[in-house]
Amino acid sequence: MKIYSLFLSLVFSLITFAEQTNTQNSSTQKTAVLIVGFDASCRSKYRMESIALTLKEKGIAVYKYFYPHANWNNIKARAKTCSFFIYTGHGYGNGGLDGGFGGLCINENISAQEIVDGLKFQYKPLVIYLNACGSAGSSAGDPDDIGIQEATKRVCDTSLPFFIAGAGAYFATNIYGESFLDDLLKGKTISNCFRVFSEPQFEIYMTENITSKNALNSKTISISGYQDQNKPKAQYYHTAFVGPENFTIKSINQTSK
Repeated sequence: MKIYSLFLSLVFSLITFAEQTNTQNSSTQKTAVLIVGFDASCRSKYRMESIALTLKEKGIAVYKYFYPHANWNNIKARAKTCSFFIYTGHGYGNGGLDGGFGGLCINENISAQEIVDGLKFQYKPLVIYLNACGSAGSSAGDPDDIGIQEATKRVCDTSLPFFIAGAGAYFATNIYGESFLDDLLKGKTISNCFRVFSEPQFEIYMTENITSKNALNSKTISISGYQDQNKPKAQYYHTAFVGPENFTIKSINQTSK
């Protein structure tokens, strides 16, 4: 009888240890939600697959929602505990909280208000927008120069709903290359990653502290771009970040380390 009781006690201890280990592994596992919206180019899809490989090599679990499988309810459920929220697709020109830029174009258009109402991030993830009009400043069909004030407004409008939802930082670019993400995964700060990504071929137009009454308050915004040599008045704003300048991968509150 004693042997049987000891056996049950041992089994119970092993089960408890396994449950604790699984809980710890699931709570420390960094995850990424990768989204490709409707009418995205094949190049955008290949780029997202490349990003998926980069993240997996760092031990980050990747969940892909590519159109026509970019269902908002599924994305919301997975994104609650994500470390990276990465989107490529059309910019939503009038989907913002004030009717400006903001939102997602996935299986259907998701407004900024739907992001605020539906997303509650737990781990201060990094939100990344790739090749989405307005998300980094310039948009297809713009006049030669929209001006830095309009570019700033578009970046702030697009990032705001994610900060309300609990994001830790925001990065957007309309040019190709994964060096920004590579540097961030090596532990560099978001501000340093932005500078390295932008320089030396592009100009950093502004870096300043945001003073606002909403979730953007006290965050840094930086925007870079270039002037078309063939069009002296043409100015393009293509890369931006919003968030604490010292934001790193450790700032994502996914682990206790």
